[in-house]
Amino acid sequence: MSRNSLESFEEAHYDEYEYYNLAEYSAHNGGKGRSKKERGRNTNQHCPAGHERKIMEKLYNSELKKKRTRSRS
Repeated sequence: MSRNSLESFEEAHYDEYEYYNLAEYSAHNGGKGRSKKERGRNTNQHCPAGHERKIMEKLYNSELKKKRTRSRS
């Protein structure tokens, strides 16, 4: 797609608020260069299974500690 066709599409279908959300902000680093829509879409999502990552990390670390204590003794 050419640049002109994208611009005409934006003019035809976007209103002033969508232009506002598409603007690039260099001063606000909290969004890491993403638009408001992208930030809202990519937030932390609820995991119905709970804190899987934390549990797996604890199990992994406990196994490492067991291996370390066995090798030292």
